[in-house]
Amino acid sequence: MKNMSFIHNKKGMIEMMESFMVIFVIFILIGMGMFVYFKVSVSSTKETHADICLSQSAKIMAAITEMPDISCKEKHTCIDTMKLDAFIKQGNQNKVIEGSVCPKNITIEQIYPEPEDKGLCNTRTTDPEFYKKCNTWAVFKPLTKVKSTWASRNIETAVSLYYPATDTYGIGKLRITVYSMG
Repeated sequence: MKNMSFIHNKKGMIEMMESFMVIFVIFILIGMGMFVYFKVSVSSTKETHADICLSQSAKIMAAITEMPDISCKEKHTCIDTMKLDAFIKQGNQNKVIEGSVCPKNITIEQIYPEPEDKGLCNTRTTDPEFYKKCNTWAVFKPLTKVKSTWASRNIETAVSLYYPATDTYGIGKLRITVYSMG
């Protein structure tokens, strides 16, 4: 009789071990499923974040070209370089960027007439011939530190530049570089 109860106990222990193993395998499968779901969710969130950054940048680009603070008084759309310089000196760039989700760098680059020297034009517009000595305005730099591992995308559009000191026009490129954690 004792032998029979020992066999039943051993059988019961084996069945209990089998149950624990099945439960353990189920938990492992659930854990792996949660891990895969989390990875897919994170990558989807990063893509959505990048898309939001790009759409905001497109809106900002349209807003910059229409801002009365830097636009010409003529009927056609252009950027007055003297107004642009004053705008940058005053530090009003946050008006353009407020509510933005991503760090971005906004520059305006003169393409034509091609300058003799390249460099930053900020604070140089008092010289009537400044546009021959420089080609870039740094309108806005990111407030947060951009890491080297972040991905960047450029959005560019052509703009007309007006030089009031000489009453001439040039062609420029408005570039918004958007950084995202990718």
